[in-house]
Amino acid sequence: MSVKAYLHQNQIQDSKGYGKYYAYADNDTPITLEGLADHMAHHNTPFSKGTIIGILKDMVSCIRELNLSGQPVKIDGLAIFSTHIENKGGWATLADVSLSMGGENDNIQALRLCAQATGEFTKAELTKYGSVLLNRYWREQVQAAKKAAGKADDDTTPETPTPTPSTGDNGDNGNTGGNGGNTGGDNGSDNGEGPDNN
Repeated sequence: MSVKAYLHQNQIQDSKGYGKYYAYADNDTPITLEGLADHMAHHNTPFSKGTIIGILKDMVSCIRELNLSGQPVKIDGLAIFSTHIENKGGWATLADVSLSMGGENDNIQALRLCAQATGEFTKAELTKYGSVLLNRYWREQVQAAKKAAGKADDDTTPETPTPTPSTGDNGDNGNTGGNGGNTGGDNGSDNGEGPDNN
């Protein structure tokens, strides 16, 4: 199993990474809840696709209800789902505090979902068992560039090791959301110096 990737050259002239290439995940169209249920139904489960869809829909609804009540939900081996508050500029004094939300002059701008990876979805675990493979276009571009530069094309995709059963939660240090991040953003491998999007 490999994560497909494409390359993007940083064009921000005042960036330390200007001119450098960075790898970004070249993800396919997301699988829907129905698609996930269909996938699960083919994994030797006694449950039908329809039963799985019903369970997953109920799970989504319950996570939302609990999160909006201030209760984080931890799904072992996946993530901790919680609700965070987006502030705008802060209140100057306690007397200025107002909990109205979403207006132009409101400090509290929005509530948002955060997902903090746990177990097999922490950064360390994904890095350990995953691999990256350039899509065909960029693979050909890299091969041609290496050939022109007289460099050996030694960039082979490592064999993905077989995952071992988790004996517990490997810590909650694989934050994909956190207090200031977002869920699912592609930050690349450039420590913030590469482009933010395609």
